Amino acid sequence: MSTSMPYRTAITVTPRNIDELRELGTAGCLVWDEGASWVLAVNGDKAPAPSRMIITGRNGLKHLARDLEDQGRPATDDELARDLTDIANDQLTDWPGIRAMNLQVQELREALIGPRIYLDAAPTFEIGAGGLPRMTDYYRRTHTGTTACVTVTFGYLEPTRITVCAPGDVPRPVAEVTVAAAGIFQAHQVHRLIAAAVNGALDLDL
Repeated sequence: MSTSMPYRTAITVTPRNIDELRELGTAGCLVWDEGASWVLAVNGDKAPAPSRMIITGRNGLKHLARDLEDQGRPATDDELARDLTDIANDQLTDWPGIRAMNLQVQELREALIGPRIYLDAAPTFEIGAGGLPRMTDYYRRTHTGTTACVTVTFGYLEPTRITVCAPGDVPRPVAEVTVAAAGIFQAHQVHRLIAAAVNGALDLDL
């Protein structure tokens, strides 16, 4: 038995999943539900359960289609589903860490996500030089397209970094804010503080 992947069932994204994501519009996300072991499209204006792994957002689907065309491949739903299947299974490597961080940021996500802000992409996860896990979530303002990349560390032991990017085919970083709150506030206060900073950053007139 291989020990390289902790899941016996591989993830499969289907053309139907692609169609369902499109039907949800701009704020849709494609997720893998660990408990049910299936892929489904969900509204990005509600925080996903921590047991759901985000594969891509609607904007990511658009960029993937462009990449396929640049490679000379037809951007059909079959091709998109094939590439997203590969992407999703690659993400399983980081899923245990992402799932743990999902639990930490769930209250923050719930404080931010709504009709005006949605999760735009799968989070990125890494282990820092000092061994501290950190994860970045990507929030987008509905009516402006402005994006905030919010990087938190495990237990918020390092300052949370908020990078604001102006809208465009290639997001352009225009501002950065840090919030240091470790050991000062209770968890719900930390989440409210970070959420207020993200909201303010996304309201910048770019």
